[in-house]
Amino acid sequence: MSNVRGRSGKDGVSEESRAAVETLAAAVWREAASWPAVERTVLFGCPSFRANGTLFAVVSEQGLSLTSLSAESRAAVAERHRVLPFEANGRVVGSWATVDIEPSRIAELSDALRASYEAAVGRKREQ
Repeated sequence: MSNVRGRSGKDGVSEESRAAVETLAAAVWREAASWPAVERTVLFGCPSFRANGTLFAVVSEQGLSLTSLSAESRAAVAERHRVLPFEANGRVVGSWATVDIEPSRIAELSDALRASYEAAVGRKREQ
């Protein structure tokens, strides 16, 4: 997904890249929409997902970023997928596990997506 190229708009992002991001975001939404208190929002101009207002996933040109995984869960994802830190506007968020994955393969990350969601819900309860 991160290698998508095409005609660029005003912001330098190609139409194909935007479409790829939206397709992946739709796949994430299909996976998570039935979970309690999930909402789709926008962060850094990217489709994002929150549970009770707490971020648990972001979809970007880089792929799916799981924002609320424990170190153990990030390591489990890394055993099966290439995991990179999320980068936006020159900022690197190393605690987020970003996986460049095709929408048709989102089920491979369903356990990790759910773990990120559960952690976000748990964090909200603690606050």
